[in-house]
Amino acid sequence: MPSDTPTWTPSPTTTFTPTLTSTPTWTPSSTPTFTPTLTFTATQTATNTTTPSPTATFTPTITPTRTTTPTMTSDPNCDRIKFVSDVTIPDGASLNPGFAFTKTWRIKNAGTCTWTPAYRLAFHSGDPMGGPASVSLPRKVAPGQVIDISVNLVAPGLAGTYKGAWQMRNAEGKPFGSGLSTDGTIWVQIKVNKTALEGTHYDFVANACAAEWSSPAGNLPCPGREGDKNGFVLRIKQPRLEDGSTYSLPGLLTFPQNVENGSIQGIYPPLLVQPGDRFRSIVNCEYGAKACLLLFRLDYQIGNGPIFGFWSIGEVNEGKYFEADVDLSPFAGEEIKFVLQVQAFGPATDDRALWVAPRIIRKR
Repeated sequence: MPSDTPTWTPSPTTTFTPTLTSTPTWTPSSTPTFTPTLTFTATQTATNTTTPSPTATFTPTITPTRTTTPTMTSDPNCDRIKFVSDVTIPDGASLNPGFAFTKTWRIKNAGTCTWTPAYRLAFHSGDPMGGPASVSLPRKVAPGQVIDISVNLVAPGLAGTYKGAWQMRNAEGKPFGSGLSTDGTIWVQIKVNKTALEGTHYDFVANACAAEWSSPAGNLPCPGREGDKNGFVLRIKQPRLEDGSTYSLPGLLTFPQNVENGSIQGIYPPLLVQPGDRFRSIVNCEYGAKACLLLFRLDYQIGNGPIFGFWSIGEVNEGKYFEADVDLSPFAGEEIKFVLQVQAFGPATDDRALWVAPRIIRKR
């Protein structure tokens, strides 16, 4: 090593020792010492080169995104439905042929995933009853929340029992039910009455203006005028029932005199009654008449004698309707003037009474 630096020999060691900062003189001597440093730096570089190795190992670990996605999709508890109740049209409801109605179910999100408007209730099997292929949810439904979902349907034209099953589908179009299987369908089941429209002998709507309409205020015109405080009668082409459904056959809207305990009545021309004749009608308050509270009456008159009560039913707007089916056999062989009457219980302000498809059925 000394033979490589001849100028270093004449320099005093003591002088050079304190002057460690002398870079020019020390550089040659330090070169061998610095070489291992460079070698060490290369080792560090190698170490740094190795560092990406763990980074590469960590990269797969960072792939929780891939792990999370399948976990959510395959979670057996993600999409589940629980049936709560029938809001409208209970199972076995008796409807007329061609009756347009709205079926509403109340269901609960029994899973762990939030339902979005991309979720749909789709027709699954059975009788479609003129309904759509599917309907979207109107809003988001978080786990544990309930929602009412509706479909518009029409009762078939032939008599019989009909049932249509519906099923929830998620945003990807996959069906799901109440458990691990997809069999958790909800359904609508109705009975169409064969004689509901057949055999109509007398139509009270078609003959409405053949009747004499009056209230305690006096005689009334037919058709009447909407909002007449003395009372009025109007033909309604497609009456809307208390439950929000629309009936396909016409009805009569009868509004009593707008006073405390007001009333209205229509006396129809005489009709010869035969054995087996029946009076049929759906009676209820018009949809939206929330304060409706009244009495429907089917009265009768023989000749010019007094008017007698024969059948009646009280009605309040509770979201339901009543199907009247009255046997007229007691009048068989007599000419009867039938009277449709409505009486208010208290203020008549909201007493909009609907007689839907009132008629007399006669067996052929």
